[in-house]
Amino acid sequence: MTTPDRLAHTARTQIQRLRLDEAAEATSIECRNAQLRVHQAGQALERHRARQDKQAKYSACYPPAEGKETEHAELAEALVGLEREHQHASALLAAALIVHESVTRERAWLERPAIGAGEPMPAALVFPFAKKIVDASGYTITVLKPDSDGPDPFWRETYHGTVSRTRARSILTAWSRQQQPYVLRDPHGRLYVAAPGLRIELVPTDIALPHSEGDALRAALAVYGFTAYDGGEGGFTSLAVSLTQEASEEETYEGPHFLISSGEHADRPASQHDEVWGASLYDEQGEYVTTLDGAPAGSTLAEDCARIAGAVAEFARRAFREESVDFARSVAKDAPAQD
Repeated sequence: MTTPDRLAHTARTQIQRLRLDEAAEATSIECRNAQLRVHQAGQALERHRARQDKQAKYSACYPPAEGKETEHAELAEALVGLEREHQHASALLAAALIVHESVTRERAWLERPAIGAGEPMPAALVFPFAKKIVDASGYTITVLKPDSDGPDPFWRETYHGTVSRTRARSILTAWSRQQQPYVLRDPHGRLYVAAPGLRIELVPTDIALPHSEGDALRAALAVYGFTAYDGGEGGFTSLAVSLTQEASEEETYEGPHFLISSGEHADRPASQHDEVWGASLYDEQGEYVTTLDGAPAGSTLAEDCARIAGAVAEFARRAFREESVDFARSVAKDAPAQD
């Protein structure tokens, strides 16, 4: 890389770091505000339910009074509104937490130094530099052993867990005292120990892949009990959501379902979400039916996810209610007349 190229790369990295710093701060604030909103909505819901319970408890003790039925109906209607507000706040929080974690993961990838070319070295040579090499706060460790004695053995996972930096250094130091192991460290800080009949992988916990924008939407939909499946073709990616909460992936496409995407994508890192979700309904033959209203312009990804998840849930509720009414009418129509 030439000096101008190196300077340009450094400038781009600095701009990206500033962008992610701002995003991390904004999403952290959004998480705190969403947590407060869930708390407040939960308290309002509890107070309203307590009021309803109290009214129901003593209603039989008083004589009939004008307006009581209206009051009961108003309380029931208000309860529905409060429950939906609590669900919306919970969906917003679920999406906001995913978005914030995704941004912090992106920033961790950007800030991890690229060390060495990843050439393997004898573990004994690694030992004096163990503290410098094992520098992450924690590691996910996976131990593999061959499952047979054949020329091409199948490697079987015998252990998987998370260890602290101190424990990771202890493990690496212990292997450095053996005669034949080799250690490989890649540019992102992942460590691999190769010994006769054994493989160990140590992955820093702070370099997990960022969440996608679709992951944030999945979290919001889950609050309403809906599962989203990956969809798309020819480079176009989307999420498929059935109107039936319990539908499997195959059943989703066999009945009415929504295809939800942001532009032509649903799998980009959360920080790259730059277009509001669009949710289009298709029937069991795959024919287009309608499109739900999207989130207002300027909405954050978390707000966008909460908005579209609520819209999908409300549409499904209406569809189920109308279907139930139609079924009840057909039963009544076909029932034999009473003498």
